[in-house]
Amino acid sequence: MLFNIFSRLRRRPERLPAITAERLLHDLNRVDTFPVLSDTTARALALTNDPNATLAEVAELVRRDSVLTVAVLKLANSMAYRGKFAVDDLKKAVPRLGLRGCRQVLAAAGMRGVFRNRPPQMADACEALLRHGLFTAALAGQLNAVAGIGFGGEAFTAGMLHDIGRLVVCVRAPDAFAQVDPLTFNETPAVLDTERALLGTTHCEVGGRFARVNGLSEAVTAAIEGHHAPFAEKQFPLLVALTAAADDLANHVQRERTLKAYRPARAPGFVALRATLGSVLGDFTQRKLGEIVVAAIRETRAMLRACT
Repeated sequence: MLFNIFSRLRRRPERLPAITAERLLHDLNRVDTFPVLSDTTARALALTNDPNATLAEVAELVRRDSVLTVAVLKLANSMAYRGKFAVDDLKKAVPRLGLRGCRQVLAAAGMRGVFRNRPPQMADACEALLRHGLFTAALAGQLNAVAGIGFGGEAFTAGMLHDIGRLVVCVRAPDAFAQVDPLTFNETPAVLDTERALLGTTHCEVGGRFARVNGLSEAVTAAIEGHHAPFAEKQFPLLVALTAAADDLANHVQRERTLKAYRPARAPGFVALRATLGSVLGDFTQRKLGEIVVAAIRETRAMLRACT
């Protein structure tokens, strides 16, 4: 059941000349070369993460962007949300989704917009990264809810954007990306060392630059920069640990197509979460992990359908 949504992987190409890395670094040092979320998307995501925001405010903002309008209406009329009647009015669609549902579809549509109109050879890689981001976001949201951690929208946003640095490298320097990132979702501790050796930077550092260019919150930026080293984070340790745990779980499921042999006790993110939350985390993970993954896969499919 699991896993036709994660099937697009690529063969690793031949090694490219070192000049590719030099050009990459030159480009990435200029913030004006970074992909940028649309103004409406960035504002809408910020609004749906605001506990004081109203659904009417979200609807008013979304209606200014035709792509986001279509995505919201499409999800509102999907099997997951549809009532007795279809809706074609944002003022009715947004309440049907709620802030959480709106946040999900806005993030998915906004991220797809980052790489829209890119050359065809990038399409599969960008699509794979989008699916991984959505799945990680859904897992982060499910883990947050089941464990009672208490985050609002920032858990989903951090999960969605944690690997944005990989997408930036992909769209800015596809040859370099193909050299260092085979998209096998086998992110060992050495992955950052490999990136630094070949590119002089890492996707975490690149993602941090993207986050600041796009005005993302300090907490989400910390999750982007620190999801491979959750124990090193001092200011936002819980969000970084949750993001790291969701990322590790997503990588395992996408790589292995099964939960068999997955051990949360060996995942740095889960270990960091348990160090912060106590034994309650360990009590629920083995019992609830299957339910969490299945719910996240269903959520990911719904978001992908809405932004296609």
